[in-house]
Amino acid sequence: MQDFRGLGLGAGSGGGPGGGGNRWRMRELAQNEHFDWAIFRRALRAFVPYWPYTIIVTIVILAASFGGVVPAWLTQRIIDDGIQKHSMSIIVEYTLALILISIATGLLGVLQTWLSNLIAQNVMADYRIALFRHLQRQTVGFFASRQAGDLVSRVTNDVTAIQSVVTTTLVGFVSNLLNIAATLFLMFSMNWRLAILAVIVVPGFVIPTQRVGKSRQKLQGHIQNYLSKMTVQLSESLGVSGALLIRIFNRQGAEEQEFAESNRTLRDLQVRQALIGRWLFMWLNMFSSIGPALLWMYGGWLVVQNEIGLGVIVAFTALLSRLYGPLSQLAQLHVSILSSVALFRRIYGIMDVVPEVQDGPLTIPDNSVAGRIRLDGISFSYLPDKPEHHQEAQAQGNAGKERPASSAGAETRRAKPPIQSAPTEVRWALQDIDLAIEPGETVALVGPSGAGKTTLLNLIPRFSDPANGRVYLDGMDTQTLTLHALRAQMGLVPQDPFFFHDTVASNLRLAKDTATAAEMEAACRAAQIHDTIMALPEGYETVVGERGYRLSGGERQRLAIARVLLQGPKIVLLDEATSALDTVIERKIQDALAVLLEGRTALVIAHRLSTILKADKIVVMEKGRIGAIGTHAELVERNPLYKELYETQFHIEGELHQQVPESS
Repeated sequence: MQDFRGLGLGAGSGGGPGGGGNRWRMRELAQNEHFDWAIFRRALRAFVPYWPYTIIVTIVILAASFGGVVPAWLTQRIIDDGIQKHSMSIIVEYTLALILISIATGLLGVLQTWLSNLIAQNVMADYRIALFRHLQRQTVGFFASRQAGDLVSRVTNDVTAIQSVVTTTLVGFVSNLLNIAATLFLMFSMNWRLAILAVIVVPGFVIPTQRVGKSRQKLQGHIQNYLSKMTVQLSESLGVSGALLIRIFNRQGAEEQEFAESNRTLRDLQVRQALIGRWLFMWLNMFSSIGPALLWMYGGWLVVQNEIGLGVIVAFTALLSRLYGPLSQLAQLHVSILSSVALFRRIYGIMDVVPEVQDGPLTIPDNSVAGRIRLDGISFSYLPDKPEHHQEAQAQGNAGKERPASSAGAETRRAKPPIQSAPTEVRWALQDIDLAIEPGETVALVGPSGAGKTTLLNLIPRFSDPANGRVYLDGMDTQTLTLHALRAQMGLVPQDPFFFHDTVASNLRLAKDTATAAEMEAACRAAQIHDTIMALPEGYETVVGERGYRLSGGERQRLAIARVLLQGPKIVLLDEATSALDTVIERKIQDALAVLLEGRTALVIAHRLSTILKADKIVVMEKGRIGAIGTHAELVERNPLYKELYETQFHIEGELHQQVPESS
């Protein structure tokens, strides 16, 4: 497995963009206008794993550099020793050498291009996989505070944008430097006076680059922000849920207008960036013309004085293109490197976000626990300044590690108000939770909205970690287990099950990638969904659509239950949401749940009376605390909140059930 430490993508502080105003605005972080050597050195560490290729390509560049100046020397010999002295043998000899050198140099150029692109593509692939792998380690809360389109933009647009910079950083710099060195060596060896004249205009190539680089650096950050915004809008508007919402409220025209405005802004920024570069290139081209003019004037005078041969001037004229060309490219390289700093900051701004939940050191076999769960003094809070937005702003400021540096964060489409850093009162979602669940028990969580039921459920598989207290699984602190080992012991059926745009079989195999057709069928039969699947056009090979959109709500829930049955965990976490379904479908789901929960430890956020009545014990939650624990009969008698919930929701539901004929 590739070791990505060489990329310099270590963990540090983290976070993301804040925003304010309308949904296309954001709080842009200040950018340093100086070149940040710390970030650049960190980026160069990406080449460490490929040092053998780097050595080879350097040797090839060195050979190609000297091969590139030899034709000028051969041209001088052909003119001075061959043509002017009427020696046909010299002309033929040096002409053949000129042809062979040109062929060899061309082949070396092909080899150099292949090697440099091989290095660059490997480095880009490493960045992408390292960034994706780091994102996979983040908590659910990390993604809840971000837009998927912005993250996609960083993995794709930002990494792709630095590809040319990565290539020129190594190969372009070395190639141009060696070309200049070889050219100057031959020039001074041929005639030192003409060589000095040729380099007089060199300062004209260097002076304007610093200011141009700063301007392009600013614009590059803005361009990437708008690319990110457009990616966000496309991912939201072209997804099935977003497309449906837009059409429900007749927002097609507004969406088109917003996309057009962003597109126009991006177009204008890119035009501005191109014009800034053209002013520099005009300056460089002007000095590229002055040099040969001075050379012909002074060199012609030396020829008239019989101090040099005509071939020397012709050779010098050819060498000037090999001197000024690399100088121009070095100047452009400097500009490109300056403009890339914002890109590297954006990438490192994500890579430096420390995952809130860290792996523990211990591992245990899958499905090896008895299923005993204990929550000891659990408290959990959502701090207003805690989300990873705020961390990423710090991470971008410290992306270079050695010197603080800030960067433009990604603009978010539906931006929220800026996150304030001033201390605010802690909002506790859970406080002082003590709860014991024995193996095989079904425990129902009930309470009003916002009572902390989902937060408590999410602490079991460590989607988040509590601020205080510990969660124990069979007596083991869950924070001492690897996340893989912990989550392999439990299955989750969420309130809104998610399915990838893939086949039914592929979505089932997410729970068990080695599942056979017979195993999948058995799980689906138990979940009351097999007949429905077989009625689909291609059975288990039918594509379910984005988020399972081709399936009904009840079918998605039963398929999610089948997926957990296929996994076969000892612990089931269930956010039961059947209240919006008709009675027939609900009964099918309840039958599937009966199979799922049998013999397993279950923690269920209960929405239905049937779940309440079948639970071994019921936990009543209110304002982040446990108000009471007991059976249905006990809580109706002694807990006012539970009695109110029962009478308003569950009791009415029970009466409705009694009115439905059994045959339905």
